[in-house]
Amino acid sequence: MRKQRILPGRLAPAYEVELGRLRANQVIPRLWAREAGLWKNDAAHAETIANRLGWLSAVEAMRAEAAEMTAFAEEIAAAGLRDLVLLGMGGSSLAPEVFSLLFPAPAGGRFFVLDTTDPESLLAVERSVHLARTLFIVASKSGKTIETLSQFSYFHNHLNQAGVASPGRHFIAITDAGSHLDALAQEHGFRRVFRNPADIGGRYSALSYFGLVPAALWGVDVNAVLDAAAEMEAACGPQAPVDANPALGLGAFLGAAALSGSGTLFLLSARNLEPLGNWIEQLVAESTGKDGQGIVPVVAGPAAPAEILAEGCVTVALTLEGQEDAALRGVLEALKQRSAPVVEIRMAGPVDLGAEFFRWEVATVLAGVSLSIDPFDEPNVQESKDATARLLRGFEATGEMPQGSLSLAESGLELYTEPGTRHAVQALQVSEALRTFFSRRRAGDYLALLAYVARDAENAAALESLRDRLAERLAMPVLLGYGPRYLHSIGQLYKGGPAAGMFIVITSHKAQDLSIPGAPYTFAQLQMAQALGDLQCLAQRDKPVLRLHLAQGARAGLAALRKIVDEALAASSPAAP
Repeated sequence: MRKQRILPGRLAPAYEVELGRLRANQVIPRLWAREAGLWKNDAAHAETIANRLGWLSAVEAMRAEAAEMTAFAEEIAAAGLRDLVLLGMGGSSLAPEVFSLLFPAPAGGRFFVLDTTDPESLLAVERSVHLARTLFIVASKSGKTIETLSQFSYFHNHLNQAGVASPGRHFIAITDAGSHLDALAQEHGFRRVFRNPADIGGRYSALSYFGLVPAALWGVDVNAVLDAAAEMEAACGPQAPVDANPALGLGAFLGAAALSGSGTLFLLSARNLEPLGNWIEQLVAESTGKDGQGIVPVVAGPAAPAEILAEGCVTVALTLEGQEDAALRGVLEALKQRSAPVVEIRMAGPVDLGAEFFRWEVATVLAGVSLSIDPFDEPNVQESKDATARLLRGFEATGEMPQGSLSLAESGLELYTEPGTRHAVQALQVSEALRTFFSRRRAGDYLALLAYVARDAENAAALESLRDRLAERLAMPVLLGYGPRYLHSIGQLYKGGPAAGMFIVITSHKAQDLSIPGAPYTFAQLQMAQALGDLQCLAQRDKPVLRLHLAQGARAGLAALRKIVDEALAASSPAAP
C-alpha cells in the first residue's frame, strides 16, 4: 500500500488554516473544472494556464496509447537496438531518468540520459554505445532547445561518418505537433515521431509520451504505471472524500510552510530514490519560484544535519516498501522529537511512480494556489537563454568569451568575480576569499553549488562530499546542481524566487572538446557561455555569486577545491550571523 503521513509539528496551526482555506475555496472541484482563476485572474495568465492543464487527462489519454507504445518497444528490441540514449533537458529528461534508474534493465539493455553540453559527457556516451545498436530519443516540446539540437546534430553526423545505413532510423522524436523538431524528424527520416498533447507543459509531462515512451522502451509495464496513476487520480479527484485527498494535504502543507517562512523543502530518501527527488525538485522549484516567492527544494540523500532540518525547513521522506534506511529513519525520529514538520511517503514498488508523479503534480499546483502564483509559466528561464545567446553572438564576432575579472589563482583554481558587483571579494588566497564570501550569509540563506562538469560517479562523489561538508560546517542548506541541467529546473527559482541564496559557479577545463556540426562554437564553448550567461543573470539581481574555474580539469580541480574549502571552513563561524 502506498501511504502518506503528514506530521505538521510546529506548523500545525498554519497547516490547519491553509487546509481549511483551500477546502473553503473549493480548490479541488475548481481544479478539475480547469478554472484558471484559481491562480490568476488576468487574461494573459488565464490563456497560459488554459493551455497547460492537459496533464489532468493524460492518464486516460495514455491508457489508450499503451498498447501502441508497448508494440513499438517490441519493434525496437526486435531490430536489435539495445542501447537507449535520451537527448533532452528538464521535463523531457528527468522522468525518463527516474524510470531508467528505478526499474531493472532489460536483457542486454542500457539507458543513457544526456541532459548536458559537457563534451566529456558526450564522449563517455559515444565510447560506451555501439552506434549500430543504439536508438536516440530526441525529446523537446518546442523542438528548439539548443542543447538537444546540438546533441542531435553531433550524433547524427557521427552515424553518417561511421557509415551506418539510414541513420534517421536510429532516431525517434517526442515533441509537439508542428514543432521545429517535428519538421526535423520528417526531414531526416526518423523511425517514429510521438506527438504529445500541446496542452501539457514540460515539467507536468511525466505521464505523457515524454515519460512513458522511454519507459516502455526500457521494458517498464506502462499499463501498471498508469493503473497506479489512475488510483491516485481518483483519490485526488472531485468525487473523493476531501478529508482524505492526499494531494490536497500535501499541497496545503507546502503552501503553509512557504507562507510561514519555512519555504525550504528537504527531500530525503534512500539513494535509489534520489532520481525521484530530482524530478520533484524541478516540478516544485520551476512551478513556485517566481514573483519573489517560492519553495526551495533540496535533494539531500538519506540524511542532512538535524539542526538545519529542524529550523525554518520542512522535510519530505520518500521510502520504498521493504527497503529500510537506518540513517533516514534516525533523522526522522530526531525531527519528530523536535516537532519539526515532516511528511512521510511510502511507495509499494517502482510502479507507484505513476501515483507519485500525479500526487506531486496536483500538490504543486495547489501550493501555487496558496502562494497566488501561476505554476505553469517560467518567466525567468528565458533570461539565461538570452544571455547565453548574446555571449555566443559576441564570441562568433570576436572569437573571445568574456570571462569576468580574474581575482585569484591558486593550486589550479581560478577565482572570478563579476565586475561592478558589491559582492566582489578582496583577498590574497582563494580560501580567504571563500571565507569572506561565506561570512556574508544571512539567516534564511541557502548556498547553491552549480557545477559545469561531467555528471559521472567520481565527480558526483566529490561534489556531494563537498556539499555535505559545507552544510554541516555552515549550518545552512546546500544545494548541488549540474550545468546546464539545472537551468531547465531549479534555475527559475534562483532568479525569480525568494531573495535568499548564495551561488558558486564551478567551471572546468576540458581535456578534449567536440565540434557541433554547423555551429561556430564547440560544446565546451557553448557550456561556458551557459555558465557565464547564468552568472550574469544572478549578478544582475545582486545575488552573491563567485565563479571558480578548475584550470586543471574536474578531477584534480575538485580535489584541490575540497582542500581549499576545508581551509576556509576551519576559520569560519559555524553559525549564520
